[in-house]
Amino acid sequence: MSQEKARQRAQLWLRQAQDDFQAASMLHQGGQAAQACFLAQQVGEKALKALLAAEDRDLRSHSLTALLRELGGPDHELWQREARLLDKLYAPTRYPDALGDEAPVDVFGPEDGAAALGAAERLLSWAGQALT
Repeated sequence: MSQEKARQRAQLWLRQAQDDFQAASMLHQGGQAAQACFLAQQVGEKALKALLAAEDRDLRSHSLTALLRELGGPDHELWQREARLLDKLYAPTRYPDALGDEAPVDVFGPEDGAAALGAAERLLSWAGQALT
């Protein structure tokens, strides 16, 4: 794939991550913590995939820590905290059986949404700056 095509693909991933962040913020404000947490995970995932797409690299994982490993480089360690926080939200925010037969709506609260949005926003900002 040409460098120009890879950059265009990266911008698509980044644009979707930005839109997901807006949606996650609205869900959080509306008291939908579990859904906001899941969408925040998606923001982080898509932001990292934007960085990988710019280099025409593998995008197949849903794990932010795995995507960071794939990216490598000096910034890898700086973003591990955010990646680990968001990775923990991928399944338990959606499936009642992922939490020992508890509905995610009953487990995740506003503090979880705020933490997830913060991590997602930092990753999104980093990716956006790296792609400009």
